[in-house]
Amino acid sequence: MNNRVDLVDKITPWRESWKVHVKVVKLWYHKNPALDPSQNLLHMVLMDEKLHKIQATIRYQLISKFSLSLNEGDVYLMTHFTVVPNTGLNRVTKHRFRLLFQYNTSVVSVVSPRIPHSGLCFASIDEIDQITKDHNFLIDFFGIITGVRKERDVESYGKLVKAVVLEVFADGKRVQCNVFGNACDLLEYDKLQKYARSPLVVLESFKIKAIEGGVILQNVINVSRLFINPDIPESVEFLSRFSVARYGFSRLVTNDLGYLVSKVDGDYFNPKEISNIQDLHSDNGEVMDEPDWWYYTCVCGHAVVEHEDLYLCDACGSCVEHVMVKYGIRVKI
Repeated sequence: MNNRVDLVDKITPWRESWKVHVKVVKLWYHKNPALDPSQNLLHMVLMDEKLHKIQATIRYQLISKFSLSLNEGDVYLMTHFTVVPNTGLNRVTKHRFRLLFQYNTSVVSVVSPRIPHSGLCFASIDEIDQITKDHNFLIDFFGIITGVRKERDVESYGKLVKAVVLEVFADGKRVQCNVFGNACDLLEYDKLQKYARSPLVVLESFKIKAIEGGVILQNVINVSRLFINPDIPESVEFLSRFSVARYGFSRLVTNDLGYLVSKVDGDYFNPKEISNIQDLHSDNGEVMDEPDWWYYTCVCGHAVVEHEDLYLCDACGSCVEHVMVKYGIRVKI
């Protein structure tokens, strides 16, 4: 028996007997209302232990054969595919090729701790700003929501869908993000205002679109996903290196025009207004030495309650695994 497993980045069209050990990090159905149902497809992004990714597609005739045995987040040993060029205007991986399932494709579920990564690969705002034309590769992006504006519904395939414009802040810059469809349900004003701080947002598989004077991000319906204050290690990492987000943002409030905006001390956000401990000492401030000057919070900024090995967040209404330390320091000036 051949136990050799191929790495995803080595896959080419020159053979079909590829054998990969991969995690399904993304799974979605492509249903175009303008086409016959026989044109429906099931898509996946597969990732190996080296974090290399490739898209795989199951055609309509084979969806019933494989769909029940595939779950996002699970790890599989897969063999035998047709390999074709990775083309199109909305590519979810940068691999040169993608996989097509055959009738004899084998999918075997395995237990493996070797692929713990979420599969997200975040583009920086500087990388986004360098794009000068519509980008064919979809990107992941992490930031803080500093503005939300509901727009009129727009038409898509003969139906009206919701539309919301976000302002997302990261690394000292802002970028506009247009969101259409069911993803707007996560951006209802009352849901976003319940958090103690402007919420984190993960934009998964979003399109970079060039406009006059810059770029915007936009979701692709049925492909892109949006996560608010996700309980993942990347949230803690982002907030830890971006100290302004930990200490400076207020919760989102409604302005005179009815939009949600983030403010600091009654003014629109200005990162220069945020002070650190060293600044306070230099300004003749005295940090008071008191007990209970720190506590654990969810990534949403709300204090959590420790219960056995779990942390409970009332704002998110769930148990969370990844927590942060928040500081409550009284200062005498």
